[in-house]
Amino acid sequence: MEPNRVNAAKIAQGYFNTTDSLNCLGWGISGFVFLSPDLQSAVKVHRYEQSFLREVQVYRILRQLRLHQLHGLTIPKLIDFRTDIKLIRMNVVIAPYLLDFAGVHFHPPDFPSEAMESWHAGIHELYGPNDHIVYDVYNSLMRHGLYYMDFRPSNLNLTNHPDLLPHNPSSLDND
Repeated sequence: MEPNRVNAAKIAQGYFNTTDSLNCLGWGISGFVFLSPDLQSAVKVHRYEQSFLREVQVYRILRQLRLHQLHGLTIPKLIDFRTDIKLIRMNVVIAPYLLDFAGVHFHPPDFPSEAMESWHAGIHELYGPNDHIVYDVYNSLMRHGLYYMDFRPSNLNLTNHPDLLPHNPSSLDND
């Protein structure tokens, strides 16, 4: 069953053994993220097994590499996961951060040149003079066989980054 927000909240509540309402921190194609009752961690309830397994694998690789900071961005640490309910528990991070590894590729992406041009243009539109940080992150992860493509302000948030330059994009993606 592919969980919707209500079902995902019930799964998260069951994991935390609570009937209290949980604060939904975000959602996207891969699932829903809820804050724990003690406000110390968050859980992501995945919609699809493939994205769940991919994200767990990425977190395991990041843990093995002891990679919790990258170019001034905090990366959440994996605390727990449950395969039976497609749930990942991680610590809470504040900006600047990099998160959501469900869409990571483990091989170089093979997209048509037009798609890559659009991807680069989108990064420049979203991050402007700060796009070098995005490319630094991409290149650093690539060296470890992780091809992170889902750059948007909700996943790579530069708020309070020490090297942040002023930029006012025409539209912000809050997804």
